[in-house]
Amino acid sequence: MRGIKLVPLCFGSLSAIAFALAVPSATAQELHGHQVCRNVGAFTPEQLGDREGHVLSIGEASCQVTEGPLAGAVVTETAMLEWDGPKAKELSDYGVARKPGATEAFQHTDGTLEVTMTDGKPSGWTASGHGIVTLATGSWASLNGKNYEWTGRGTGPNVFEADYTFK
Repeated sequence: MRGIKLVPLCFGSLSAIAFALAVPSATAQELHGHQVCRNVGAFTPEQLGDREGHVLSIGEASCQVTEGPLAGAVVTETAMLEWDGPKAKELSDYGVARKPGATEAFQHTDGTLEVTMTDGKPSGWTASGHGIVTLATGSWASLNGKNYEWTGRGTGPNVFEADYTFK
C-alpha cells in the first residue's frame, strides 16, 4: 500500500513532465524551455494486485510555459504511470501546447520518476525522459519532428515544474 500513498504526491509529474529541466549549454543551437504545471482533477491510483506497491495511475496537468520558444503557451497533458513502490515508469504521455498563431502536439517516448524521501517520508520527486514533437504549426512549424529531453520536479502539492531541451 505504500506505493499508493506516494502516488498523489508525485502524479502528474511526468506530465509536461510534461517537457522538463533545461540545463544551460554552450551549444547555441539547442533550444531550452521551462514551464510551471498544476495537476488537474482527482485520480484514483489502481492497485494492480500482483505485488505490493505495483500501481497504475493516470492523470492530467495544465501548464504555463514561462521560458523558451514556446513561452506564453498553455499546455494540457495526460500521463499514465506504472509504479513499483516509489519509482514509476511512464507508459504513455502526450499533450498539446497552444498559443495564438501556433499549436504543438508532443508525445513522450520514455520517462521515469522517483519519489525523494526525507527522514523516511516522501518530500517530492524528480523525473526525466525524452519525447518528440508530433505536430507543429504556425510560428512553431520548425519544431515539427524535433526530439527533446525533459526533466521535472515536484515543487508542492499537485504542483511541479518542467524543463526541456530540443535536440
